[in-house]
Amino acid sequence: MSSESFRFRVACGWLRDLAWDPSPNDRWPCIRWDEQLLADQINFLEVQRELGVDHNVVWGLFVSDAWPVPFENVIDEHRRTLLKCFVEAAHDRGIRILAGTGIYSWGFDEVIRRLPQVAAGSGKVMCPHQPAAWDWQRRVLDFLMDPQWGLDGISMQSADQGRCQCERCSAMSPAEYHANLLIRCAGHIRSQRPQWIIGQAAWGMRLDEPEEFPHIQRLSEHLDYMVEVNERSKSVGRKALLAQLKCAAGSVGGVFVEPPQHWDRLRWCVPCGLGSARSLRELYAGGGRACEYFYRPFANPVEEVSWRTGAAILSSPQTTPEAALERAVSRVYGVSGAGIRQLADWFARAESAYFSRSNFQVGQGPLSLEPLVWKDNPAASGPPVYLRDRMSAEARADYARELRGLRSELAAMKLPNESAARKTLAAIDGTLADIASLAGA
Repeated sequence: MSSESFRFRVACGWLRDLAWDPSPNDRWPCIRWDEQLLADQINFLEVQRELGVDHNVVWGLFVSDAWPVPFENVIDEHRRTLLKCFVEAAHDRGIRILAGTGIYSWGFDEVIRRLPQVAAGSGKVMCPHQPAAWDWQRRVLDFLMDPQWGLDGISMQSADQGRCQCERCSAMSPAEYHANLLIRCAGHIRSQRPQWIIGQAAWGMRLDEPEEFPHIQRLSEHLDYMVEVNERSKSVGRKALLAQLKCAAGSVGGVFVEPPQHWDRLRWCVPCGLGSARSLRELYAGGGRACEYFYRPFANPVEEVSWRTGAAILSSPQTTPEAALERAVSRVYGVSGAGIRQLADWFARAESAYFSRSNFQVGQGPLSLEPLVWKDNPAASGPPVYLRDRMSAEARADYARELRGLRSELAAMKLPNESAARKTLAAIDGTLADIASLAGA
């Protein structure tokens, strides 16, 4: 561990985002938990320990989008056992587990359906001026703080579903509204569990509006860290802005790839570790000290290399992205000597092959491979939007030509981890098949 590092090095994701097996027939977000997923989680925790990523935010530990009404029998004994094993495995590796939690919004679908008065007419979010809404939110927080779960903190989101639009709420600016909600919840947590880590992910919130910044500053006094999803603060002088906050602040690591829930894990090949590492080094230089760095399914070795490359910067921001990539390919593929540089160069060119042709902008939100929720059929695999919507037909054809060349190069390399090599070739084939299907559509 470097003497200089990010203070909050946080892995983050929905429960099954790191699963080696997809969930092809389930609506998003699927939170099915079984022994295989537990094994995948422990494998991921091992890599976290190795790289010094010492916090882990999990969404879906208990429910997906609906806390039960009445609030009882939230999880069964089997899930209790898996949760206990997971938390103990994390603690054995020096990793703190934080519960991803919706604040007045995500998780209250059933509450709003059964008790519409809590929402003041809104269909997705509860109204903070309704006393019953606070009763439900407090009930959730108290449930999470129950010592039986062994949790170490919380990552709060209040803005990803929007906000209450009743007359009283509309009188507040967006930042004022969300700061009030989050501060109330943070105060309740601090009164019960003063040792808990309290984070906040600004999905739907902005840090780049000067007239709103006093509310963000006020909120920062009650948090351990906050992260931006869209890094808008870069446009208004991020270093000076972050210096005015009372908590650590940061991002989601620049290149945020949403793991596709429904897809076979070898359907895509999108290396992005260098982009993440460069973004994180820039964040650290600008005063950032927190990151919620999203899960990747290590069943795809390209994803493991990308995750490792960015994660290395969290513990050692002085590490160059190129050095981080070299260490990652050596660890995943078992290469040594001149083979490290050869494979790292291949990964760098494969990363450029996609991002030089796509319209993806680093720090401007996630790269979705398939739609997060495909409206045509939410319980089925969606189309490859990272290819369809982010490249022209001509660019896809050119990309396919370069991918075929990269595939031939990789096939000719003698890589000690033959299984990882085969999987990578299969991932390239999956990408080429999607490009071909789009060409024939």
